[in-house]
Amino acid sequence: MKTIKMSLDINNEEIEVETTTSKRNVFFWAMYDLANTIYSMVIVSLIINRYVLVIGQVEYGLPYGSVSFLFGVVALIMQIAVAICIPILGALSDNVGKRKPFVISLTGIILLFTSLIGFYHDLTIVLLLFVIANVAYQFSLMFYDAMLPFIAKREDIGKVAGFGVAWGYFGTIISLLIMLPLIRLLNDMNTDPSQGPVVYGYTGHWFTFVLPMILFLVCAIPFLYVREKQKKGKRPPIGKLIGNTFKQLGSTFKDIRKHKSMFIFIIGYFFVADVANVIVLYMTLLVTDGLIIGTGGTSSTFYAILFIIISTFSAVAFTYFIGKFGEKYGAKKTFYLVGALWGVALTIGIVLVFTTPSIEVGANLPFVFSIIMGMVAGPALGGTWTAQRIMVTELAPKEKFGEFFGFSKLSGKLSSAIGPFVWGTVMLTYDVIGKAAYGWAMISVAIIMAIGIFILSFVQKESS
Repeated sequence: MKTIKMSLDINNEEIEVETTTSKRNVFFWAMYDLANTIYSMVIVSLIINRYVLVIGQVEYGLPYGSVSFLFGVVALIMQIAVAICIPILGALSDNVGKRKPFVISLTGIILLFTSLIGFYHDLTIVLLLFVIANVAYQFSLMFYDAMLPFIAKREDIGKVAGFGVAWGYFGTIISLLIMLPLIRLLNDMNTDPSQGPVVYGYTGHWFTFVLPMILFLVCAIPFLYVREKQKKGKRPPIGKLIGNTFKQLGSTFKDIRKHKSMFIFIIGYFFVADVANVIVLYMTLLVTDGLIIGTGGTSSTFYAILFIIISTFSAVAFTYFIGKFGEKYGAKKTFYLVGALWGVALTIGIVLVFTTPSIEVGANLPFVFSIIMGMVAGPALGGTWTAQRIMVTELAPKEKFGEFFGFSKLSGKLSSAIGPFVWGTVMLTYDVIGKAAYGWAMISVAIIMAIGIFILSFVQKESS
């Protein structure tokens, strides 16, 4: 296998990066995708939003819609802070020449602060711990994604990106299968007062938060063995390094404005990423309180987990092929495919929310369509991240991958600030119109996504 070498000059110091596609190295790298998916799925998608809803209603007597709006405001502030920092960290990673140490350090922060959440039923403390852990998680993803061009040849990047996302979904399956007996043993939680008393259930125990973090740690161990080859040498002083970082950041911002297609992509991705960010955050609530999939007019976390597992198996089966599709047809057509998948999933969800009071599990059309919705949403979600990775590698100069990934992440993070805020604002109507608020919330993100796909249609791959 041919080796392609690139040298970066940092204060007269050569950092040599070897770009070959080693299956062993790719597997170790992808194991971190699996590990961090445990955090994303269990904490972000399954627990935190509902945990905050229970605390707000039980401990503070706040209405459902108000707590949803509060969570949206916190997400807005958090993501704006992340968006500001992401490009700076991207430039820093290019200057330092290493990304792996940043991923490892940030993982430690994620593990510690997430584990502490379950010890408190105080809104301020819980939200603060979540913000710290989630900011670290998102920073780690930026450094992790920026490693991609340095572990795979350019022609393999689409395939490797798709494999990473698809393999990462096994983290969802593993974590949810572990959570199921925990929920059965400690009883389920309920956030919707129309379905019964609001209770903590399994989230009222500290080890509900600690157990997934232990699993995260174990699955992340292979990442320690990822090779990031470079020449040894003395690093510049930290002050000089930071100065170089900001200088390079300013230069890159000017470069991006010169790269018209990259600039258009960053704007378009802001809108496209909105739907993915919102669905990840509100996935469980959509099943339990929006669609109300269950029996006897009530839902449970058990059915939400089954729904997510179905989506995940579909994602594992098809996301890899979305990567192959992107490798063959390019990132723009991949985004068209992803947009079509999201369109189908959201349309089904909107129709079901407005036409069915609840969805009874069994042989009936609403339940069948809800399963189809999950099977389509899975690869749509995985395909969004895969297409983003491919697009950046198509448009970015190799010596500035970290920074360009950082700016694309900035776009995604600003989107993940606006998305939950818009969703939370719409959910203020929940206390008046009930579950129909979920239908209007999905309509809002569908419109935002359509705007993004339209903007991305103007991206042209640059021959350079």
